[in-house]
Amino acid sequence: MRTPKRVVTGWDDNEQPIVLFSGPPTKTLNFESAQAAELWVTPSAPADVHVHTDPAVGEWQLEPQPGGSAFRLVVYSPGAQIDVHTTETLDYIVVLSGELTLVLPNEEVTLGPGDTLVQQATPHGWANRSSDPCVMAAVLVSSRGVGNQ
Repeated sequence: MRTPKRVVTGWDDNEQPIVLFSGPPTKTLNFESAQAAELWVTPSAPADVHVHTDPAVGEWQLEPQPGGSAFRLVVYSPGAQIDVHTTETLDYIVVLSGELTLVLPNEEVTLGPGDTLVQQATPHGWANRSSDPCVMAAVLVSSRGVGNQ
């Protein structure tokens, strides 16, 4: 798989739109059977859209801070198995290529290219039971402090 390019736009000192960053993601994390590229992070909502520094280079956390979000590109290797876990996040996920099985405590759903998932802080895990890598894009929005979880 080619290294994806991340392009981030913003504003110059004269309030003109510009490209702030262009190139490979600045932070990639390697786990046993998966790689995650941190593409962008916001510490709060509404998001500050006049940022000139790269918030994706900070310390990595599985969940964004309360009120924040994280945008990630994740590659699951063939045979990857991520145990069931819970995050206090609302996740918007789209499978870009390959196949990935969402593992719930009492149910499984296999997702393929173009399939989407809205994951509302439920216990979940992942399994790539195919012979090809699976690439997904995910936006995690903090739900800490909202409702009963």
